[in-house]
Amino acid sequence: MNSPFVNTIVVCVGTSALATLLGLTLALLTVCLRVPMHKWMSTLVLCLLLIPLYVQATAWSAGFGVQGWFRLSQVSAALSPIRAIASVVWIHAMATTPVCFLFCVLGLSRAFDSNSRQSLLDFGPWVSMFSVLIPKLWPWIAAGALWSVAMTGNDMVITNLFQVSTITESVYKQVQFNELEQGSIWPSCSFAILVGAMVLAIATVLLKRVGSDSADTSGPADSQAFEVQGLVRWLGAIVGWAIVSMVVLIPLANLVVKAGWIATMENGQTRRGWSPLVLIDSILQSRTFSNEILWSLQLGLYSSVVALVLGLLLVRCTKMTWAAWLSIGLAAFLLAMPGPIVNLVVLSLLDRSEPEWVGFLADRTLFGPILAQQTRCFPIVFGVLWLANQRYQRHNENSLRLDQGLPFSTRSWVRASAMSTPIAVAFAVSFFVSFADLATYLLVQPPQVTTVAMRMFDLLHYGIKNRESGLALALAMAGAIPTLYLVGRFLKK
Repeated sequence: MNSPFVNTIVVCVGTSALATLLGLTLALLTVCLRVPMHKWMSTLVLCLLLIPLYVQATAWSAGFGVQGWFRLSQVSAALSPIRAIASVVWIHAMATTPVCFLFCVLGLSRAFDSNSRQSLLDFGPWVSMFSVLIPKLWPWIAAGALWSVAMTGNDMVITNLFQVSTITESVYKQVQFNELEQGSIWPSCSFAILVGAMVLAIATVLLKRVGSDSADTSGPADSQAFEVQGLVRWLGAIVGWAIVSMVVLIPLANLVVKAGWIATMENGQTRRGWSPLVLIDSILQSRTFSNEILWSLQLGLYSSVVALVLGLLLVRCTKMTWAAWLSIGLAAFLLAMPGPIVNLVVLSLLDRSEPEWVGFLADRTLFGPILAQQTRCFPIVFGVLWLANQRYQRHNENSLRLDQGLPFSTRSWVRASAMSTPIAVAFAVSFFVSFADLATYLLVQPPQVTTVAMRMFDLLHYGIKNRESGLALALAMAGAIPTLYLVGRFLKK
């Protein structure tokens, strides 16, 4: 397949279909059927909810080659178009499956109402699951699928590693070598426009459901009717652990094995083995990337603060229906916009000698990357805050009318207190996405600024060694704890 358009469709659709299938299946097994150790399954998958894509790429690349579980190396996979596309689809799907799983869990917690419980009593768990619950889930399933499509289509890190010529990858090479073809811009923008239109259609459905949950809704966790016994229950557990293994356990095992791998020469022969001391040393060597990590932390923090301020202002100001829908469509368009196009827009704004302060911002500050990151951070912040605000207004409609006589500062404080959890979640998700992103600012970062994403992107082209695996393992562990805390707090709310 040499057509960038066809490759883009195959990669995006393949990734979305696989991630949605795995996420939905695991959600049904853990939330509805509650197979043995379902809490462990959910916890392990949610641990990797926000880890950087390059960590997933490092984990799977560490499992390939002579020292890996599979003999197929990254280089040999890139030589075959079919294997290269399959590798890209697989890595992206494993990275987005936790998000699809979370969307399905959120949908299931709202779909299980009095009608669902009645169908359980009348027809049993299987009819209720496939005929009642899943049809109610389609907006949430579609939302997860669209997230997968957007985050796959706007990225060029994995396609660059495996030399898969998608629309985003071709535009990246053209922008990089200053050979941009006018015919390449429209397909890239049309992809973002299509995703934005689809998100807008899904948002119209979700808006009708957000905040309208009945007071007597009790999730499947409170009902015993979905519990199944015997062979079906254990078969479900096997399927669930197979999914968890593909998404979590095997990638982490790849990193552990590679980080502790040791090869020595004895009597002219190479002896290979694994040492826990080498593993610990590889993780400790992550401090050699301190400068790169510091740049990434600064970029993530500044970008998220700017996005949070813009998101709060826009949510507060978009009271008119048309303004809200326009903001949602624009946010989805920005999220799906391919990274090279974002680079091109920022370059056109900053690549000039007059006035002098523009050149100062471009060469001596993080203004360019922060501006580019708003195409990723702002849509996420606005989406979380907008949904939370709609839910807050619908649940407290009568109280808000009574509070109209209170001072503006008092009303603002009450609203801010009620929205504290969505604000924290929006900021954290924005920070993790900014920390992990590379495609949007790869060509506009100032001289002498190298983020950890850029460093890992360079190292991935030369094979995975102990130190890179240790760094990826450290980043995965560092992101797991706050992610679990925020998800748990969000689900309780």
